[in-house]
Amino acid sequence: MPFRSPEPTPDADGYYLAGPSTDLGHDQLLGLKIAGDSVLVTRLDDQLFAFSAACPHAAGDLSKGGYYHGRIDCPDHGYRFDVRSGRVLWPPDEVCRLKRYQVLEVDGWIKVRPGSAGR
Repeated sequence: MPFRSPEPTPDADGYYLAGPSTDLGHDQLLGLKIAGDSVLVTRLDDQLFAFSAACPHAAGDLSKGGYYHGRIDCPDHGYRFDVRSGRVLWPPDEVCRLKRYQVLEVDGWIKVRPGSAGR
């Protein structure tokens, strides 16, 4: 998946303009390079989620893994994550989480802010 670079400077609230909302259909991934981070954005049930493309287990490239309705699989070791919560789904005894980002949809545009979106 190619990663696109959004506007080079953030707005007053720290959000980068990632692109038009029409670029992201339901259950698709959009790859972005924001402030040096590779970020994936998806839309599920009319809600946007943004998370790091680096697997928290061993930094595998999640953009090359399998993705299906809110689950992303790491191609390196098979770790599976829920993009809504960031929690690991497999293996069950792991405690690592996806790094998530704040993401908004405003006036037909997707905006992403670097930094953690919380747990």
